[in-house]
Amino acid sequence: MYNLSELFSDYVPTLIGADKVIYSSVVIPVIYKNGEAHLIFELRSKNLKHQPGEVSFPGGKIEHGESPKDAAVREFCEELMCSEDNIKIISEIDTYLAPARALIHCFLAEVNEDINLNIENDEVAEIFLVPVRYFLDTDPEEYRNSVCVEPDEKFPFKKMCISESYTWGNPSYPVYFYEYNGYVIWGITAYIARNFVKKLDSML
Repeated sequence: MYNLSELFSDYVPTLIGADKVIYSSVVIPVIYKNGEAHLIFELRSKNLKHQPGEVSFPGGKIEHGESPKDAAVREFCEELMCSEDNIKIISEIDTYLAPARALIHCFLAEVNEDINLNIENDEVAEIFLVPVRYFLDTDPEEYRNSVCVEPDEKFPFKKMCISESYTWGNPSYPVYFYEYNGYVIWGITAYIARNFVKKLDSML
């Protein structure tokens, strides 16, 4: 017999399957130019292994022992080649759960107006700005992706008393696209940008 009350009285819940999740942080960087708020975006280098040539916010994987906020600041400073005094974290605003086992912490930040954005390095090909007003005034194009379930070749259908034609369901999710001055902002980056401006709009 187990004394469950004693064993689990101080138990802290965790995420089942957490060891399979990729944890990342991104910065939603706001900079003011001529009194108008803009979002800072990166055009990723075409030489990168993951998402080459795509548009993204500054960010990356959270290292072992690092907090999500510290990871966000570190990645921002590394990618924009600047010191920490160029960025002020305002708040963490929501966490994005991606279909591909990724959990992304999103941090809203204000960026020093005098920061040098004319940079290029191994990760970043170019930096560009988009007015926040553009996102407030523009609805993105919306498409959908589906996640297809394919059982293993040796999957034990008979043990489950089901046929191989069993309907697993194909969950789908929206994929947003914005186009601005020749740049295409899409996918997770567009989703996070849209979420931010929707929250902002609701507070104005």
